[in-house]
Amino acid sequence: MLTRRTFISTTMLATFGAAVPFAAQAIELQPYNATTVEKLIKSGKPVVLHVYASWCLQCHAQASILSSLAGDQYKGVSFFRVDYDGQKDVVAMLKCPRSTVISFKGGKEITRMSWGTAEKDVVDVLNTAL
Repeated sequence: MLTRRTFISTTMLATFGAAVPFAAQAIELQPYNATTVEKLIKSGKPVVLHVYASWCLQCHAQASILSSLAGDQYKGVSFFRVDYDGQKDVVAMLKCPRSTVISFKGGKEITRMSWGTAEKDVVDVLNTAL
């Protein structure tokens, strides 16, 4: 016969313990590394760049959207963050403002979006990399 405490503990463990293995991984942005990114793009693999400035409100909104999305949905896509203030040479090469999300696939740029802070805007760019 189960006691109330045992029953509650068992129920909680079953409910919360079972959910942990199935939790989706969030998208993880790696710091931009020119060698790695160029190699991935040339190989034709999907790549997404987020040009980000720590003081930019639109950048924070985009980063929040990216971190809320499930990474397993974008399996095979490599995500990189370009530091707008610390990597001016990369920003100049990309010819873009801060708060820009760019997708690459098949060795070329597919699309880009600047300043958009709606989830749909960000997801539309990511989906072109699939």
